[in-house]
Amino acid sequence: MFFCYQSCFFPLALLPLLWSLTWSLLFLFKLFFIVFSRFSRWVFSGVVEVANLFHISPGSVNNCTMRFVRAVKKLRKDYIVCPSPQTRQDLADYAWQAFGFRGCIGSTDGSQVPLTYAPRTQPWTYWDRHDRYSIHVLLVCDHHRNIISVTLGFTGAAGDALVQDHAAWSQRPGEHFSFLEHLLGDKGMHYTVWVVGPYKGTEGESKPNKNFNWLLARFRVVSEHTFGMLKGRWASLHELRLPIGSERDFLRAWDWVMACCVLHNVCNSVTDGDMPVAIYTDAPVDPMPADDGADESRTRFKRNALTFIKTMGHYKY
Repeated sequence: MFFCYQSCFFPLALLPLLWSLTWSLLFLFKLFFIVFSRFSRWVFSGVVEVANLFHISPGSVNNCTMRFVRAVKKLRKDYIVCPSPQTRQDLADYAWQAFGFRGCIGSTDGSQVPLTYAPRTQPWTYWDRHDRYSIHVLLVCDHHRNIISVTLGFTGAAGDALVQDHAAWSQRPGEHFSFLEHLLGDKGMHYTVWVVGPYKGTEGESKPNKNFNWLLARFRVVSEHTFGMLKGRWASLHELRLPIGSERDFLRAWDWVMACCVLHNVCNSVTDGDMPVAIYTDAPVDPMPADDGADESRTRFKRNALTFIKTMGHYKY
């Protein structure tokens, strides 16, 4: 006996088999979610438990994981890209209308990804100011907490200013900035024509500069939120459990962090639910001296910001 639907014949005798197959698929989906929930705790439970769960060797788990990481990393050119001139103009317009910052297209900040195990080769070069082994990550994000630039390749001993000078947007600013466009940074950044930061020391004690620092901190905190969302989504970044004993191992850790940054933007692109934001504030280190033109750029930036504060009635101190 056959059932006819749109000129296709389906034997009714196969309905019990189809029903059994449907329940099998439902069971597999349920098993997948159970496995996924357990796998998401790999950073705490270890590779051995995952290997036992799938009845494979720990080496196979590592190989499968790194294949996935490398596959995600290939999406970098699609999800972590420099904004187009029109997009930068839209970001600058938002900064001007919302905070009175003319030409601001994003914020930059650095942080460390701690390592569970001490590196076997030159471990002292990974020792950071928080008394732990780590690798350094420098991000640039827009006002919507999307990552638009990632600079890796440095250990935790490197400061934000040093890593900044090796970033692509710092070495080739003509490809990333239009006229009078810039980023916001904290006290640990290297102040240049394209990076504006707060006043430090006695300079920050005057009334206009205090107001400027207050408004800049309100806007620049977006970079702290981005780090909080990134580490909140991918718990492995709280403590990376990858042994580092060679250049190849270091590149694997590099790929891991980059894959997490790509997935962060993927989640944002599909309007993933808001993550609880944990602010990771790193104490700034002594930065490099400001470049020529940095003070002029910040003065122009401050003049517009103070005008905005006074207009909105937020001028205080």
